[in-house]
Amino acid sequence: MTQEEFIHFANEMRTKAVSVAQRFGYAQDDAEDIAQDVMLKLWCLHEKICDVVRMNALVSITTKHVCIDRWRTAHVHADVSNAMPVVDEDSMYDRLEYAELEQWMDEQIGLLPTTSRIVLTMRQLEHRELSEIADILGIKQTSVSTLLARARNELMNKLKRRN
Repeated sequence: MTQEEFIHFANEMRTKAVSVAQRFGYAQDDAEDIAQDVMLKLWCLHEKICDVVRMNALVSITTKHVCIDRWRTAHVHADVSNAMPVVDEDSMYDRLEYAELEQWMDEQIGLLPTTSRIVLTMRQLEHRELSEIADILGIKQTSVSTLLARARNELMNKLKRRN
């Protein structure tokens, strides 16, 4: 699809992306943001798109995936914020204890084997998908899952022993 053809169908594609995002329960503003993300992704692929029928299907599928990614990201951040210990800002003891725990955890992560540490960091801090990590490291997705599970278990066991 040429640039001119893409521009010609862009308004229709954007409207479709907004409606799909709204069907996923997103408000108008969020649906517009999602549609913008979808349009950027499709623009990167516009030279590979052959016909309009496939493009409509691609808009729907891409919008669905962006909605799911946003939902997962929002829930991961919510889970992490709920999991953090509550620190009383006024208590010097709590601040010191939390800083010590954070330092200890950083040290323990640093002691993990290199590949496990990289996988854990990419998954937990950068919020990357398992398939993306596998592609970056050049290993199988099942290996990524195994490395991640082992790293988490090792950290959990060390934390239990410490406490």
